[in-house]
Amino acid sequence: MYRMAGKKLIGVITASASQSEQRQLLLGITEQAEKLGAAVAVFSNIYNEERYYADVEVENRIYELVMSERLDGLILTAECIMNPELQQQIYERLLARNDIPVVVTGAVLPDFPCINNDVGADIRDITEHLIAAHGFTKIDLLTGKEGIDTSYERVEGYRAALEAHGIGYDASRVIFGDFWMTSGEALAHDYIEGRRPLPEAIVCVNDYMAYGLCDTFLTAGIELPEDVTVVGYEYVGDRFYHAPILTTYQRNRRAVGAQAVNLIWEKITGETPEAVSLGGCMIIGDTCPCRADRKMLDAELQAVRREQYYSRLNLVGNFEQQLTLCRSLDDYVDVLQQFAYLIRDIVGLHLCLYENWCSTEITGGTARETDTMIYRTVIAEKHPAQGAVFFSKNDLFPEELMQCESGDVLYFCPIFFSGRELGYFILQYRRPDCYDIIFRDWLKIASNALEFLRMKNDIGTLLECRSLSEHHDSITGLYNEAGLQEELSHALGHADGGSRLMMQLIRTELFTDAGSLEKQELSVRRDMETADCIRKMAYRKDAFCARISDKVYILASVGDYTEEMSALYADKLETLILHAPLYSASCGGDSLLICTICEDASGLSADGIRQLLREMQARRITEMTMQRRHALWRSFSSLRDMVYRKPAEKWEVERVCRDFRMSAGHFRAQYKELFGVSFHQDVIRSRISLAKHLLLTSGLSLQAIAGKCGYEDEKYFQRQFRQLTGLTPNIYKSQERG
Repeated sequence: MYRMAGKKLIGVITASASQSEQRQLLLGITEQAEKLGAAVAVFSNIYNEERYYADVEVENRIYELVMSERLDGLILTAECIMNPELQQQIYERLLARNDIPVVVTGAVLPDFPCINNDVGADIRDITEHLIAAHGFTKIDLLTGKEGIDTSYERVEGYRAALEAHGIGYDASRVIFGDFWMTSGEALAHDYIEGRRPLPEAIVCVNDYMAYGLCDTFLTAGIELPEDVTVVGYEYVGDRFYHAPILTTYQRNRRAVGAQAVNLIWEKITGETPEAVSLGGCMIIGDTCPCRADRKMLDAELQAVRREQYYSRLNLVGNFEQQLTLCRSLDDYVDVLQQFAYLIRDIVGLHLCLYENWCSTEITGGTARETDTMIYRTVIAEKHPAQGAVFFSKNDLFPEELMQCESGDVLYFCPIFFSGRELGYFILQYRRPDCYDIIFRDWLKIASNALEFLRMKNDIGTLLECRSLSEHHDSITGLYNEAGLQEELSHALGHADGGSRLMMQLIRTELFTDAGSLEKQELSVRRDMETADCIRKMAYRKDAFCARISDKVYILASVGDYTEEMSALYADKLETLILHAPLYSASCGGDSLLICTICEDASGLSADGIRQLLREMQARRITEMTMQRRHALWRSFSSLRDMVYRKPAEKWEVERVCRDFRMSAGHFRAQYKELFGVSFHQDVIRSRISLAKHLLLTSGLSLQAIAGKCGYEDEKYFQRQFRQLTGLTPNIYKSQERG
């Protein structure tokens, strides 16, 4: 399995990665991974809705990537996953990954080691500071929701600090909130309106509640810290948007992330990194008598200014307008390149789309006929890949990504629109870093524009208005999904004893990018051409054919078939399609896949037999995708396509080897490794393939066919034809004729 320059790859499951709390945790993970020489792949949704919304739920399919065999370990930042159903799905996926170590942060899950800060100890430190540094004894605590363990852990830390100094614990000073600004505002009104006496200090167990409290105090004229001291917890940022500057406590999420990496590293390498202290520290502001540290304030202010700078760049640019003008995927990538500067500090940006992302026939919200992805480099530090590259989704990314970049921090961000999954972006950083919330708007614009491009270029959308009937495909006139279901069920229901179902599933234009309007038009014409080829094979009265989705066809028949006859049908279909003028001119030989079965018709179900074919197809596509990862694939497959387009030429190994600048022995070995056949035998196959096509589509004599295929001796041609097919040319043409 190809790795990132031989490095271990640690996957991270998080949510809303742009949020401050998650960014701190992710920085700890990526920093420690860099120290240990590991790479990191972060999988995160964007919106992270707590409830189910059909239009947005599809973003959570980004977590399917955690099943990739590329990953050496997984870290789940559990506390950020809001949706209970999503929590359960992720938990089940982690249970299935018993081949790699898994570590959980922020929550306790059975079956996995878990790491978290001691929040009770942190609140104890805050309360200790107020007592020891300022002599306060009347201290209120605004904790989280009632019934939640973490709320009571915070209360226990507060109580421990009081009792350590001989101060009695008073339960009436503990107020339960909701972890958001609203509960801080509500408590402030209780003080202002006299329902609760104002204490010397108030500890809020997160910054958001403290912000609500301080903002309301400011409006009411209560001075901080003169009238009362307020301290927050978490250090989530945003201190400059509230007055006075909040005193808070930094929960050491970075250390939690680092320790999670240490545990993973120890399990996959046997090495034990130095342990990390999980303790936090006070971040002094102006809501406490200590007053703020000016150097820290300056650093925070610089970060705020930088964020505002990128926010203005995104606001005043014409990124969205330029994307709406795109007419092709090439145009789209060009615009992304122009505006990639809007994403802070990345060294690489990569686009990964489902192979049939632009089809209207995607069902279930995503392209599920295959997990083949199209990869396009948007920006890269070195040697960007040219044009489209195809890879399997299980691989996460193709080799080309690592060949053009040196960054070892990858963020996988879902691309979707209104319940339709299109693919994902990969952001790449050279150093430990994480994108911020501004990127969410960039991603939303890019996703919407991709869907707009899909709709604009999808000829099928226009042709649907001319639908022949509810049972026929609008482009080809073949049966559609519903028509096939009806015909197949009828044929199986009326099959005689001993009858067999012969069925071919034909998948065309594999690994072919049809992202522009011009390419889409040509693709539709190829669809019609392919349909004509399939019709030629459906000459028996009991045969029927269908186009069940984009580039997927079915040829089926119930009768007195044998395995040999089924294989012959598949061979003739392959010959007709690959030699069809439009198809042969623009699609390579590896772009066609035909899966065939011949089964006893009794007891078969239409759904069962189609599922079997789809599973066969998925396995074959995976094998083909793996084959394409060979370093010499592009150059050798181009040569092979040329051989099959011009089989009559004299293909001499010595001349080809000069072009490839390699020895004949090495060339022959590599060619056979790639295609499972020697170059010499493949040349013969190319000639016989053309001969089959001419036998099926022309009335030429055998002598004429032999000449067109590069044979001077007709008898020698017939001998090679029989050696390769097991049939004479005439029998091939007549037997179950097409």
